[in-house]
Amino acid sequence: MTPADLDAIRSRIRRASAAARDASGSGYQTSYWAEGTDFITNFKAIGVKAPEQLEDDFLNLFVWIWSLKDYLKLCFVAKGLGAKAVEEEANRCQALTFVADIANRAKHGDLRESRSGEFAELVEVGLNAPQECIERITFAGPDVTLQIKDPQMVSIYATVATRSGRRYDALVVLNEAMECWEAKVLTQIGA
Repeated sequence: MTPADLDAIRSRIRRASAAARDASGSGYQTSYWAEGTDFITNFKAIGVKAPEQLEDDFLNLFVWIWSLKDYLKLCFVAKGLGAKAVEEEANRCQALTFVADIANRAKHGDLRESRSGEFAELVEVGLNAPQECIERITFAGPDVTLQIKDPQMVSIYATVATRSGRRYDALVVLNEAMECWEAKVLTQIGA
């Protein structure tokens, strides 16, 4: 493991973080039955990414932040330090244990064991578009089109939910997890 390898994974994490925080996109379409109607509504949003893409961006970030652990363990070994110290720091940081649960669920489809003991999962990923960022809303029969003029004003939300009912802002959890890696682990290898 070289310093360049470690820099490359950290750059990948920064790019993934930027993607998860950016609402702009080409748009998306969905159809649904609105309560109290006898027809399908076709909704189209232009100027923002699809909720599914946003969820993919978040999951990608969770996976890469957790994958950093394997790179760090290799760096520790290369410096003559025990890789077990990386695992111990990961277990001491609640945010990292939540990241582990979510990353492992995303990679394996199911979570039989939970590093956090809480079986944390990513839920309620979406966008809120305040009226100021909407250029126009068009209604044409069952079709509704929302044109976003300023995607920078759209707020992104995502929640980490635990089995015990606790809920956390996913961006806060991700930030705290990276702070744990940086303050507790990367400093030990001078990176």
